[in-house]
Amino acid sequence: MFIRTVTGDIGPEELGFTHCHEHLFTGRIEGVGLEKRLLIDSFRRSRGEARTFCRYGGRGIVDAQPFGAGRNAACLRKISEQTGLYIVASTGFHKSFFYPRDSWVKTAGVDEITDLCVSEICEGMYEYDAVDPFKVQSSIRAGIIKIATGEEGLTALYEKIFRAAAKAHEITGAPVMTHTELSRFGYEQTVFLTNAGVRPEHIIVSHMDRVIDVDSNSRLAEMGVYLEYDTIARYKYHSDEDELSLIGEMVKQGFGDRILLGMDTTRERMKAYGGNIGLDYIITTFLPMLTNAGVEGRYAKGFMIGNPGRALSFAHEGICSEPEKS
Repeated sequence: MFIRTVTGDIGPEELGFTHCHEHLFTGRIEGVGLEKRLLIDSFRRSRGEARTFCRYGGRGIVDAQPFGAGRNAACLRKISEQTGLYIVASTGFHKSFFYPRDSWVKTAGVDEITDLCVSEICEGMYEYDAVDPFKVQSSIRAGIIKIATGEEGLTALYEKIFRAAAKAHEITGAPVMTHTELSRFGYEQTVFLTNAGVRPEHIIVSHMDRVIDVDSNSRLAEMGVYLEYDTIARYKYHSDEDELSLIGEMVKQGFGDRILLGMDTTRERMKAYGGNIGLDYIITTFLPMLTNAGVEGRYAKGFMIGNPGRALSFAHEGICSEPEKS
């Protein structure tokens, strides 16, 4: 088993304390009017945020910005090299909002999308180019397949992308992460992917804590997927006390081994960009709150170390395992 980071493959036991859904760098996208809060576009500041995270014990991060959506693989590798942080980068596609009307993905077929994902996992991610998205391919490889649905659920566009993601997973063994909009359609996403051949233990369903609904989370956990919670300190959705209640109930039901945590960072919340939350919030503030709420420390360790080590591991070596060093 191995986990693919932007600086090479590591064993699951090497990963350490990990946030499973973040955005360390998101640049402008031609033809798409991203809100300022979504632009995390200063290498110096993002590196500073990563350094703070590492100083408090952070070891790994999943950067969930996929192909063509402002991703910067070179920046992620530099941050990793200069801070020692393990970064798992994403291939795949975000919800359609992140792509201009004439984007390649809108007309590409399943096999073309599959080939793109496989190439980015096995060979290297493409540098963002508004005119020619395939102009420059780096040697920096993706370690997870990120896909999404919007408010409409599994439209024809998303079904095409989900089918391609399942095929890319079968070929490479890379884990699959989904975006849910306000915690909706996680069940439908999981059913589609498992019917397409992806085993549930290789699926991470994100944002399932945007709306506090224990029943929908329990239903998914029973299917065997990982639930990624990242609405911590996002008070426009709900309080941290509500988050603690959801996690506590899921642990009580026996699903502690299905939970992953992150911050789903935005510019306005990063300390390095002038915010007041920061990537250190979970380790410095939220985990002590979790303990005080009665959740045993062994579960918190599982959320941040054991569970990520399993969830981010490739299902098999596929066609693109790390070449042996001579």
